[in-house]
Parts: sequence; C-alpha cells; structure tokens
Amino acid sequence: MPSRARLLSCTFPAAALVLAATVAPAGAEPAPAPAFAELATFEVSGEVAEILAVTPDGRTLLYTDSATGEVGLVDLTRPAAPRAIGSVPVDGEPTSVTVTRDGRHALAVVDTSTSFDAPSGELAVIDLRTHAVVRTIDLGGQPDSIALAPHGAVAAVAIENQRDEDVEVGGVEGGLPQAPAGFLAVVDLKGAPERWTVDRVELTGLDGALHPEDPEPEYVDIDRRGVAAVTLQENNAVALVDLRTRTVVGSFSAGTVTRADADTSDDGTIAFDDQFEAPREPDAIQWTPEGNLLTADEGDLAAEPSGGRGWTVFSPEGDVVAASGAAAEQALAAAGRYPDGRSDDKGAEFEGAEVAALYGTTYAFIGSERGDAVLVYDLADESAPELLQVLPTGVAPEGLLAVTRGHLLLTSNEDDGTISVFQLARR
Repeated sequence: MPSRARLLSCTFPAAALVLAATVAPAGAEPAPAPAFAELATFEVSGEVAEILAVTPDGRTLLYTDSATGEVGLVDLTRPAAPRAIGSVPVDGEPTSVTVTRDGRHALAVVDTSTSFDAPSGELAVIDLRTHAVVRTIDLGGQPDSIALAPHGAVAAVAIENQRDEDVEVGGVEGGLPQAPAGFLAVVDLKGAPERWTVDRVELTGLDGALHPEDPEPEYVDIDRRGVAAVTLQENNAVALVDLRTRTVVGSFSAGTVTRADADTSDDGTIAFDDQFEAPREPDAIQWTPEGNLLTADEGDLAAEPSGGRGWTVFSPEGDVVAASGAAAEQALAAAGRYPDGRSDDKGAEFEGAEVAALYGTTYAFIGSERGDAVLVYDLADESAPELLQVLPTGVAPEGLLAVTRGHLLLTSNEDDGTISVFQLARR
C-alpha cells in the first residue's frame, strides 16, 4: 500500500519548494494532518486499470482494462473496502468509459482497429443492471476519450486515429501527418439506446495546430454550456466545439514552455538548473468553475527532452492564466517522487487532470504518470492555485476521478493494476 501523503506548505507560484522537518515549540498547535488520507489500494481482477467512471449515486465504480478487453465493476459502497462485482467483456480494447445521468447505462468506447491505416471503433452500451452489452454503435474511427455533457443529452468522443510510432515522416519517427485524420464524434443520447445516433465534427484545418490536416484528438471535457474542449496533443493545440450546433467555435496553440530550472539529465542527481524549451503538448483537459481550461502537459511527439513538464490554466482564447513552471516537478522531488531516470525524456509526464468541488472547496488534481503521484491544489484563485499535497499512488496513474459521495479521489494505476482510494477529511 502506498505511504501516507505529506502536506506541502507552499503556495504556487514559487521559485523552489523545500520540505523541512521542524520541531514545534512548546505550546504550539500541531501541524495540520493531510487533508486527503489514503483509504485503500484495490487490486483489479483483470490486468490493468486505465480510465475510471462512477454511477451518479457514487456506489459503483467502473474501470477500463484494455489488456483483457473488459470493463470492470467495483462496489464502492464502503470506500475503505472496495469489492469487485464483475466485469463486462467488449469486442476490442476499451479506452474510456462514462455513465449516463440516470445510472442505467455505461458508455465504453472501444478500439477495434486492426491496422493504423484502417482505424475503427465502437461505443459499447452496457446495461448496469444486467452487466451486459445491449447495443454497439459504430464510431467510424479509433476512439480515445469520452465525456458526458452535464445535462446528459449528448456525449463526445475524441476519435484519435492515432499515428504509427514506427513510421518515419519528414525525418521524424512517428511523425505527422499520418492519414486518416481524427475527428470528434457526438452521440445523441435522447430516448432509449436503440434510438441513439452519432454525428461527426471535423477538426482539420484549425488555427494553432502544428499539423492541421492530422489533428490527433486525445482527450475531451464538456462544460455546462455544452462546449467540448478537445486536446490535439501531438499538434500542441486545443479545439472548442459547440455540441448543440456541432461546430468548432475556437482553437488555439498550447504554446511553448521556456525555463532555466529544469532537470534534463538522467544522471542520478536531481538538479533543476538546466535550460529547457518545449511545446506543452497537453493530454488531459478540464473546464474550471470560472470557465477556464486546465491541462496536464505531458508531451508526446516533440524532440526529446520534451513535454511541458507541468500544467497550465488557459482562458478559452488561449491566454495563459496560470502555469506551474518548475514548481510541479520540484514538489514531486521534495516528496521523493521525482523520476530522475526520465529527465532526458518527458520528465514526470503530467498526464491526468481532474477538477472537482468537495466540501465546498474546488480542487485541481494533476497526475504524474512517471512520478506515481497526484498533486492536489486549491483552485479558489485560478490565477494562483495553492499546492496542498502530493499523494503517492500506485504505479503509473492514468485516470483521476473525484467522487462526491464520500468526498473521494481515486486513481487508476495502469502499470500495477490497482486503484488508489483517498478521502478528504473535513477541515
């Protein structure tokens, strides 16, 4: 089981972050305990756990397992003692999952591709009472991420049609463009599942994309107005799609990070004193309460060492509202979680993101795939998020999910097939 998280007493931004053991003077109040405490580490019944979803009542957890081709189900009634309650096989590799607002159906997007030249995928509609697939809907390409609109009437699917990393394009291994182009699939969920239909929104030719003919959409989130924010990771861009009109209403480049305080050497020494410049290449994206966009800047295609190595809050127009700079990786280092062996590649690889309100406070959670940890921020001031904790997780956290019932944070840890469960204590 991962060790208990430690509280980081600093406020972002900061030039450096240091954890020091101190002795409180006589009569002083004791230091506050960590706000999020570890409840459980649950080992899934299959092989891996990648993306998480939960039923509206917060009692049933779902996770995708691409290795076994299943969607797993977990009883979360007692968060300290999660219990496997079955799995649903799908015809391919599930890449993401969500649940309808009425809790009747899970929507799993499944990669059925047999080649990069002919990508394919489908939406598997799972009846959560019988744990059976009751319908499959052709998506017309290889899906990566699915999100349900807050009003529940539509879902959006990022159809990546991912690149072949072994193909050389323009002298770059795995480079772009590589046909066919990806797009956004919009699923109309009105009525019974047999009536659901799919529309297609093209994402080619957008401003800000490095390779406009090959958008490579990666991750999607939807705000209360019905606008989908889609990361075009390898294109270092973000697209905005109005799901009511099925039209692109904006796009922007995620820009470049330029720093003099990075660690880019795999030398057994953690020292944040190297020059560094790279595109952010955002992976996960989340709308914030103020209508901004928070991205986990993992990197993917740029020359090594690459990746944004942190996170960013953008306005919908693409202006930077806040950026982690070196502070995110320094926080990992202070907590003993910085992966120096990845310094010459993409560093800590901040991949997952979640924004949620628990006990009346809005939190931002940023997952470090290589640091095996989640950074927890108070997002009350979106221009200056406050770092609260670094939570050690299982190996390679992929999915992050906040659950209102029980005030929980869960991570699905891809490399060791576990789910970490944390609970927020009332302050």
